[in-house]
Amino acid sequence: MEIVLLALGAALSAALLAGLAGSASTWKTRRRRRDAWAAAVAVCGLPVDERFDPWGSQRQIQAWVGPLEVRVEDAGRHTRVVAVVPDHPEISHVKIRRHRLKPPEPEIEIGDEPFDRAFHVVGPLWLLCVLLDAETRSLLLKVSTEISLEIAHGELRAEMPNRQLSAVLPLLLAIGQRLARPLNAAQRLAENVRNDPAAGVRLLNLLSLLSEHPGDRETVETLRAACSDAIPQIRLRAALGLGAEGRAVLAALAESAEDDAVSARSVSLLGRELPIERARDILDHALRNRHLQTARACLEQLARGGDPADVDVLAQVMAGETGELATAAALALGSLGSPAAEPPLIQALQREPEDLQVAAATALGRVGTTAAVLSLEEAVERFPHNPDLPKAALQAIAAIQSRLPGASPGQLSLAGADVGNLSFAQAEGGELSIATDPVGRLSLSGGEEAGGETSED
Repeated sequence: MEIVLLALGAALSAALLAGLAGSASTWKTRRRRRDAWAAAVAVCGLPVDERFDPWGSQRQIQAWVGPLEVRVEDAGRHTRVVAVVPDHPEISHVKIRRHRLKPPEPEIEIGDEPFDRAFHVVGPLWLLCVLLDAETRSLLLKVSTEISLEIAHGELRAEMPNRQLSAVLPLLLAIGQRLARPLNAAQRLAENVRNDPAAGVRLLNLLSLLSEHPGDRETVETLRAACSDAIPQIRLRAALGLGAEGRAVLAALAESAEDDAVSARSVSLLGRELPIERARDILDHALRNRHLQTARACLEQLARGGDPADVDVLAQVMAGETGELATAAALALGSLGSPAAEPPLIQALQREPEDLQVAAATALGRVGTTAAVLSLEEAVERFPHNPDLPKAALQAIAAIQSRLPGASPGQLSLAGADVGNLSFAQAEGGELSIATDPVGRLSLSGGEEAGGETSED
């Protein structure tokens, strides 16, 4: 019995000694970790308010960088750094985290492609523009991808292996200090518009400045400066913001070959302020450079100009181009309103692209005469697989008929099962319809047929 008790006592003593040794080892490990934290914080030159409990109830150290509170904490096998941004309640609505964390909220792109690929950003657009200037984005990108990084609820939080703390802590402190700066939104947005190296960021900051501070002196001066930006889209938006003052910039953009979409938009915005002769020159350059959007905008300008001399220009484009340009030229011929547009439009009815046939029929509804009726009828018969052509031809014929002296709406129409027949119905006093007579026959409805010829009483 004594032997058993002695053995039991020895075992308990060994367990106690092992527990004490383990506690001592844990304490030493925590102490070494705490010393590493303190050293990393000291390297950054921060005054430390230490809080350390060797038994594990609290394990952190605290420091201050101006108004920025910084904590280094135990996070199990990792170390956590928390920087609390003071006096900025707006920042509580901002969330910035790495994409690999897969947050559910829809994100905002800042306009800096490497940053947008790396980070998921949520919050008020103007505030994100203010906070995420070039330097702050650069610091965030320098933080290793191995580190879990998040800015949310007014705090910057990062977790990392303890060995990385000394390298990462200076970056985190710099980010926290930049987040804690006074907002001065208008001034900082203006600085970003002028100085950010990423064109997308400059544009987004310009839009935010216009939205949040319209009419401010800072905004107007920034718009004037942005009219010299290297990016055409930024110059366009700045010119729009300046109103009449920006018309010269719009005119230069309209004639520029840098950006097709911007030039087209500038042509459209100038409208009748763009002289027709300049529109013709821009159209010529756009066609040679294959700037299709600009060419289409110029076609619309020529149509609004109403100069019959442009019939030949539009007809050449319609005949020489395909796709949307040919279609746009056909519609422009219709809008021009010149009778001289009828012959080229009748020719376009015979071309194969279905969209062009429909556009030509629509345009003939505006400028065509009775000479176009049979061509419209023949086109419907020749291209039965174009589903939109019969309706366009019907509407065109009705429009042509409505312009005839003494006509009333609806006298001229496509009707019946056999598309392509024309007849005059005496009972309604001169109605012209495409009816169910044999194909190609024109008839007077009193029973007298003329085998494709018309006769008068």
